[in-house]
Amino acid sequence: MNFKRYLIGLTLLIGALVLVGAVSAGVNTDRPIGEKRVVAHTQEEVSQAVSQGCVVVREVKNLTALRCPGNVAESLSLQEDIRFFAVNEGNSINALRGKPGSGGTTYPNPLNQIGADLVHADGNTGQGRVVVVLDTGYNYNHPELSSSYLAGGYDFVNDDADPMDDEGHGSHVAGIITADGPNAHGVAPDTQVVAIKVLDENGSGFFSDIIAGIYWAVDEEFGADAINISIGTSAPYLYKGVCDGVLPELTDAIKYATDSGVVVAVAAGNSGKQGVSLPGCISYSTTVGAVNNKDAVASFSGRGTSVDISAPGVSIYSTILGSAYASWSGTSMATPMITGAVALIKADNPSYTQSDVETALFTTAKDLGTAGKDKGYGWGRAQVNLAVQ
Repeated sequence: MNFKRYLIGLTLLIGALVLVGAVSAGVNTDRPIGEKRVVAHTQEEVSQAVSQGCVVVREVKNLTALRCPGNVAESLSLQEDIRFFAVNEGNSINALRGKPGSGGTTYPNPLNQIGADLVHADGNTGQGRVVVVLDTGYNYNHPELSSSYLAGGYDFVNDDADPMDDEGHGSHVAGIITADGPNAHGVAPDTQVVAIKVLDENGSGFFSDIIAGIYWAVDEEFGADAINISIGTSAPYLYKGVCDGVLPELTDAIKYATDSGVVVAVAAGNSGKQGVSLPGCISYSTTVGAVNNKDAVASFSGRGTSVDISAPGVSIYSTILGSAYASWSGTSMATPMITGAVALIKADNPSYTQSDVETALFTTAKDLGTAGKDKGYGWGRAQVNLAVQ
């Protein structure tokens, strides 16, 4: 039984939110002014759009993303693609990339806070495990990331096999999982990374590329233990409850991954009490909130019934572009703490299913806030050493 969905069924009387259905799109580097990215769900819609000058830019499952002249997109009444982001914390459209720690203060050791250092001391550093990072790409030339780059990856922004990071967010996220020191140290430093670039140089991406990236991560059979999605939406796509019906194609993609045995760890977003962003509000996601070094929920951390677990996410020091480092804050930074934890759990318990891993994380978390599961901490702050045991 899926631990998370069983508990959601007990605690929610009504599934939150019925909104306008799914939208999708794939990214293209050429985005002329006046054009729009839209989504078609049937071949008839695609044919009609192409006949009026639209260009197909992404096909994934039952979705086709097209780039259309603005007037044509409006006349066809096709849904515009929803954008997803990895940018500044706060309530603006820039939803998920943290900012440097105030005053240049380096965050206290988060590996100690979640007990990962104890796991390392026992010889478990995530050897033989694989994590997929869907983000702005991966700086495989960084001295503390190069050894963790698994041959393989894809760039859905430029449609090529080189997922090099040109923004920094994805490399910061990846470093939290797998940086191997001496300046930065990941939760699972010997875990391998598959990088999927779905966000551009501005930290912005499209719905259909995220869907395509999820399916690609599973179908390429890298043997992934987890997919890290430190990506989210801005208002009005923020939810205090579960949002499975909002973008059903995205829900289906995440369910496909979890049914395939992959934990899909997703940031809760940085909109605080306004709610949890997509895809964190999807019930199949393992949704991660952020705490500070005192185990208090960060003010920016998205709150809602879909939050499952929390991890350090304030002034986290990690790798970025070039050979540089930075301290950033956000649920973007808390989420790779959990995917790194998944790698450590699977290294010691390779037979664990996706549900087993979730159960290990949730039942061993340090219960904080309201007793039991709550909207800020979820089941509590992760205790990786206990989850591994």
